[in-house]
Amino acid sequence: MGGTRLSFGERLIAIFKQEGVEAIFSQGDLSMKDIQLHAEAQGLKVVGPRHEASAVFMAMGYHAMTGKVQVAIGAPGPGQGNLLPAAITAAQEHIPVIILGARRQHAVDTAVRRGRWLYASLLPNFREVCKFAAKLEQLSHLDEVVQEAFRQALSGTPGPVYIEYDAQLNERAADFPDLPTPGRYRAAAQPAPAAAIENALQMLRTARAPILLAGEGVQRSRAQGAFAELAHRLKCPVLTTLGGAGAFPETEAQWLRYMGKAGGEAIAASDLLLAVGTCLPETANYGRLQNFAVNDEGRQVILVEPDAAAVGVNRPVDLALIGQVDLVLAQLLEAVGDGSAFKEHAELDKWRNASKAEDKALTDNLPRSNRLHPGHLMLEARRAVPEDAVIVVDGGLTMLYQYAFFEKRSSEFIYTANFGHLGSGIGLAIGAQLAAGRTRPVFLITGDGALGFHIMDFETAVRHRLPIVIVLNDDQALGAEMAQHMQHIGHEIQVAFSPVNYAAMAEAMGGFGIRVERREDIAAAIEDAFGQAAAHNKPAIVQVSTDQDASHTYPVPYVGELAGWKEADVLARI
Repeated sequence: MGGTRLSFGERLIAIFKQEGVEAIFSQGDLSMKDIQLHAEAQGLKVVGPRHEASAVFMAMGYHAMTGKVQVAIGAPGPGQGNLLPAAITAAQEHIPVIILGARRQHAVDTAVRRGRWLYASLLPNFREVCKFAAKLEQLSHLDEVVQEAFRQALSGTPGPVYIEYDAQLNERAADFPDLPTPGRYRAAAQPAPAAAIENALQMLRTARAPILLAGEGVQRSRAQGAFAELAHRLKCPVLTTLGGAGAFPETEAQWLRYMGKAGGEAIAASDLLLAVGTCLPETANYGRLQNFAVNDEGRQVILVEPDAAAVGVNRPVDLALIGQVDLVLAQLLEAVGDGSAFKEHAELDKWRNASKAEDKALTDNLPRSNRLHPGHLMLEARRAVPEDAVIVVDGGLTMLYQYAFFEKRSSEFIYTANFGHLGSGIGLAIGAQLAAGRTRPVFLITGDGALGFHIMDFETAVRHRLPIVIVLNDDQALGAEMAQHMQHIGHEIQVAFSPVNYAAMAEAMGGFGIRVERREDIAAAIEDAFGQAAAHNKPAIVQVSTDQDASHTYPVPYVGELAGWKEADVLARI
């Protein structure tokens, strides 16, 4: 057909580079040798995780810091299978990842056999999970399949896509035409219609008590600065979803805790909700339950959302601004001007003071005993962690303790807020550190249960000289499950762990490890870990022994709200 003769991997990497891919996350395997060869030759980062699920988590973390799509690859059979649980997470978190799964040759795939080695028919599973899934068996289809993958991953609500390719393609080359630019085969990001922006401006101007709610889409579109500026000009209360933490620093005078009493009062009193970069998930009460149920008929809703198909699913809206989040925020900033037309909400200072008083009461009521409470761990960690650090969170009750006691001051926060996938944290942190570079600190807050899933990828961080600092809430248990067992059974059943020296494991893998038993030693240990990590470009684990009984002996902050999310919608339908 004419053109330039290129190998399979060479053409694939050319498309990836044109699409802005910067990293390939895959173990070394013969089934991907030509891809890795040309990725390295073309200057892409090639990162080999210890588990294929971590490859997807790393791509997710990289995307969170850049807004760019990255690539994860699995070897035939088990490697493909290991990708699947992380693909589910990427789908539930609406993160676009290009997932490639190598497959044995076409003759094996189509034969009627039992006991085929390194083989399983997994395409139907990925098709069920991903936005798009296809087989790639011949080079003549390479361009159209990969272009469709990017088209699907980035259109509407973003999400992962899957390409299962015949491993024998690594041995083949073909003549390819010049590559079209991405703008010729998929639609570019779009702003909202001008008329819709004008309608939004009129609604904001006439609102008596507007509130802003930020979701994870603000960060993933790299629009934290624009969102904060819009909030400043509108002078209204600002709340963030679990995934939207960092979109607006918690140190800001307008910020209110979503699950706090003052935040609930602001929601109930509002007559206009401007929701940006969020689908109004269950953890935000679908924007219609609990606090939102108060005066719901008197509250208008403006939704900033890139996917028209998502509008009205979780609750009715009055105006949808359909467009890419960063572009729509730029339009809104231009529309509202310098903000002089907007007045500060009369009750904002009262709510802010009440919110700070709530936080102080939570801190003051932490138990004072000889056993270290996880809340004290978070408070001490906050003292030591650099304010511009990227914060990654993993774990069950560990997430709630950090929510209550670890103030988010930077604009970077990464958490699987919808799916809550335990074990994703170390992969997310590795991806984030690779994207941020070694000079910006990355801090992973995790529990021992969560870290145990993929702890061997600590070695991946060592191998790539990444100065990630991990603080480990080590209560030797799955805390949430421990609380439920003690409440309903009276004793635990297989939710407590044997003592493990994670700090020694970190040292054994070539990183740094510090064990801490006392509250007064936590901040110094974390500061030391950041210093050592930065000086030597090695990751560190600060293992802090906490009270195993805390989850069921003392009230866990906001656990009632967590339970309320799980029941509110069900009860509303009975």
